[in-house]
Amino acid sequence: MAKDRIESKYFCVSPGIELHYLEKGEGRPLVFIPGLTFSGEIFKAQLEYFSGNYRVIAIDPRGQGLSAKTVDGNDYMTHGRDLAALMDGLGLDGAVLVGWSTGNLEVWSYIRQFGKEKLRGAVTIDMSPLPLSADPRWWTEGTMEELSEVATQYLTSPEGSRAFFSDYATGVMIQHEMEPAELEYLLDISGRTPYWVCKALFCDAIFSNFLETAREVGAGMPSLMFIAEHWADVARPFVEQQLPGYEIQVMGGHLMFYEYPEKWNGLLEEFLNRLP
Repeated sequence: MAKDRIESKYFCVSPGIELHYLEKGEGRPLVFIPGLTFSGEIFKAQLEYFSGNYRVIAIDPRGQGLSAKTVDGNDYMTHGRDLAALMDGLGLDGAVLVGWSTGNLEVWSYIRQFGKEKLRGAVTIDMSPLPLSADPRWWTEGTMEELSEVATQYLTSPEGSRAFFSDYATGVMIQHEMEPAELEYLLDISGRTPYWVCKALFCDAIFSNFLETAREVGAGMPSLMFIAEHWADVARPFVEQQLPGYEIQVMGGHLMFYEYPEKWNGLLEEFLNRLP
């Protein structure tokens, strides 16, 4: 395996279904899982930084990036099984999983179905394990009315999907005012996921409930949650009360590791250095 460059690879997780992933470095595995519609490419700064000490892998989940696009399996329980097949096939024992946004659901899905035995730790970035709740005190992705509008008015065409992610990128993901080229770059990554896959995953995410699994993670293994600044007043108390055992770091926007890689990488490195 080349040590000096990021390699682009594929692995067959089930008959006819290949996942694409990026890999660099050697050592204990560090596995990055992107959020809705994004690919492992969004973790390029982390691949470069951590590959000096770790075998760093950033995956494109099913339906996203360069991975297989299928009419079935666009749900987070299937994504958890895909992740397990990839980890088994690549021999990724002793891994730390790092999920971003809906990638958190893949982390919790994997642990719900396959346990914690092959993991050293879990890092989750800025998404609740219960994305929808009628309780206004809880950390959610929005109201039922807001989320319904996204699913039924935006994620029904390529144009609508791009419009939604454009608004989300400028309003929630990134704190600085982006130049058009940077926004186009993010939308190009997102746009590799067909709108119909995006809609299926979005709806499955919103109705997911990994709260008990997330609690088990906090109680049973080293775990860290990054929270964006814009909703820390709700999200931090939620994690402190509902997910005891998680370390908490508050910084940046939803795409904090991309926008502030030096600070974010340093905080993750501090967590990794404390692991047994």
